[in-house]
Amino acid sequence: MKKETIFLLLVFLISASSCIKNKNPLFDGVSCTGNCYELTGQVMDSAGAVPLSNADVKFYYKYSSGILISRTDYLGKTSTNSLGQYQFRFDGSRYNYINGYYYAEVYKGDFFADPGYKNRVGIFQLDSTQYNLPFVQNFSMFRPATVKVRVIAPASANFQIISVSYEYGRGGNGISINGGRAIDTTLSWGTAGDLRTYVRADAVSNGVAVTRTDSITVSANSTATVTINFN
Repeated sequence: MKKETIFLLLVFLISASSCIKNKNPLFDGVSCTGNCYELTGQVMDSAGAVPLSNADVKFYYKYSSGILISRTDYLGKTSTNSLGQYQFRFDGSRYNYINGYYYAEVYKGDFFADPGYKNRVGIFQLDSTQYNLPFVQNFSMFRPATVKVRVIAPASANFQIISVSYEYGRGGNGISINGGRAIDTTLSWGTAGDLRTYVRADAVSNGVAVTRTDSITVSANSTATVTINFN
């Protein structure tokens, strides 16, 4: 019983330590003297090709030095000005000899950066050669929308598999559907609003591939459907 208790306690401590993230920022992003990292750049609304003002840009450091313990430090945040520009200065010397990486997140209403990591816009490394020099990163954000892809294929086509994918800007997703039957199914994905979304479907039957493509522009905060028909 004692061994089981110790084991459960160990599991709890490992689980708790594996997601440590300090809630309070370590830096204010402004006051820094001596060896400072200077993060700067611009945040853009991709659909309008215009700067995104009053967006919060947050910075983190993710430790990767331990197998069981994974810690994340919240470095701090800044906001973009009317031109979408941001600046964040801090003394990162404490991280120069630790295994890990920096990453940035952007928050502005329902804008998103990537389907898998809604707010994460960049992963990067810094070292002492970049002290007191602008480290420029420009970030693009997307307006949310939903694209539905209806896939239709008759049983007579005898497709072994149908691969369906979509893409927009730098993002996208895909799935494979088993064939050998009649297919009439609808897939739903998050996509970028007010930008063109490209859809592709590849069906394979006895080593012969059949491809269908289409595209659509879905208005932000709305849903539209593309039909891929193999009849």
